[in-house]
Amino acid sequence: MSTIEQVALLAKVSVATVSRVVNNSAYVSEATRERVEQAIKKLNYQPNALGKLLRKETTSMVLILLHSVDNPFFATIVQGIEKVAHENDYNVLICNTYGDTEREQHYLKMLRNHLVDGVVFISNTCTSDEINYLNATFPVVQVVEYLTDIDAAHYSIDFYQAGRDLMDILYKNGHRSIGFVHTGSTEIVSSKEKFRAYKDFMKERRLPLITNYPDECLFGYANAKKIAGDLLDKHPKTTAFFATSDLLACGIIDELNFRGKSVPKDAMVVGFDNTSYAYVGKPNITSVELNSFQLGAMAMEYLMSKIKNKPVAHNNKCLIPYQIIERESTKKDSR
Repeated sequence: MSTIEQVALLAKVSVATVSRVVNNSAYVSEATRERVEQAIKKLNYQPNALGKLLRKETTSMVLILLHSVDNPFFATIVQGIEKVAHENDYNVLICNTYGDTEREQHYLKMLRNHLVDGVVFISNTCTSDEINYLNATFPVVQVVEYLTDIDAAHYSIDFYQAGRDLMDILYKNGHRSIGFVHTGSTEIVSSKEKFRAYKDFMKERRLPLITNYPDECLFGYANAKKIAGDLLDKHPKTTAFFATSDLLACGIIDELNFRGKSVPKDAMVVGFDNTSYAYVGKPNITSVELNSFQLGAMAMEYLMSKIKNKPVAHNNKCLIPYQIIERESTKKDSR
């Protein structure tokens, strides 16, 4: 592999002159530039891209921290982030933390060591003080999940109102015994606000609260199926379920089918996030569309504004509109 010193020797110039040519500096004569470029071509010299970026004091790269890429919900957010990154000649580094604080801190060292220009938090285990410190020092933004008592920007939806809208669908279909099913982290804002919507809705109508705030457990289909089964064992008259994600709704429907119950005839189920899980199975699942691509794009637009020290185009603490997508799982005439 050729070195910059070899190029300089062949072109009969200094290493500094080769560097100026590589960086397209105006302070090089055309004759000298041509001689250096011929030497580069002859030796097939490839400049150190990282060194060039560090000399510019930027890396043209941002860090995305999320729980795991195996959740299709995160994929659409990342697509929105990548679109804006590409438009700004930026690259993204996607890091799975799996909810592991040590792993997360390992990745955040890249930000502290200036190996990336900013970070997008889709999920994290940081404390409010940690996020506030990072936000005061580096370009930082939260998308979908966020901490409410900090200064850092966030782009999300009103999980509380969306949860109430789902509960209203179940209530208007005549259901009074409604269960709440959640797996995964119980400390994130989405799970807290969804449960608050469930609890408030039931209490306002003086209906029995058959589900208490859930214990933290591994996110996924199997645990949702088990939780639904346990709930039905304790409260056999339960006829509707509010699941905090579409995948969990699939687990609930499977448990209901296992017990000989048909959805929506014998019980109704709603999900959240409007992922592919909501419409690939039977029955299709009523869910909440978060417009996650737009959320990712807006978060990245904000981050680029911070990185480039430009005015931010929109509110840095933004809850965008969502849509309720009604499908077979809550339609009485579905078969």
